[in-house]
Amino acid sequence: MEPEEEPTEEDIKAIEALENRNNAKAETNDAFNETQKAKHFAQAYKTIAPPEDYVPKTNTSSNESAPARKTYEIPEVSSLNSEELSKFSKVNDLLKKQQSDGNNSKSSIRYSLLNRKKIHIPIPVYLCEVDGKIVVNITVNANGKVVDAYVNNSSTSNNACLMEHAIDYAKRSRFTPDAAKESQIGTITFFFIGK
Repeated sequence: MEPEEEPTEEDIKAIEALENRNNAKAETNDAFNETQKAKHFAQAYKTIAPPEDYVPKTNTSSNESAPARKTYEIPEVSSLNSEELSKFSKVNDLLKKQQSDGNNSKSSIRYSLLNRKKIHIPIPVYLCEVDGKIVVNITVNANGKVVDAYVNNSSTSNNACLMEHAIDYAKRSRFTPDAAKESQIGTITFFFIGK
């Protein structure tokens, strides 16, 4: 038996990167835009206006019962009607949908394209036997169509199967149009998980 070759520093870094990525489970296949800033902290501090009919309680320091300054009148119909309830539900559903459109940093697809949103990025199907990260440089025209795609050097795999699929997925991707930018350069990163 021959002694096993010592792994190079580059091999060790690649192995560690793959182990770290494999330990981080992908929670969605929806693409995540790395250029979008997280807004969840700002949303947590939004002020909420009190209801129009709210009357704050007054504190009296003396034991005397002071007359109320404003009388609260109960409206004749105090129950909600079904039309108002339906409108409220629709608004809540819309707000939930908008908030769920935020970033998910544990996605299996990431892209970096300033001031553009994805319309469609194909979900990577894991047809190859190996796993790896493939970074694809893309050029997007004013209509949001990818007109050029090639593999970036920062990819963690040189597997031809992964690179072919990543380039194919990148070329089929579509982004929001921007008439001000005739041509824009960005990247799409695909995280392929082996079988």
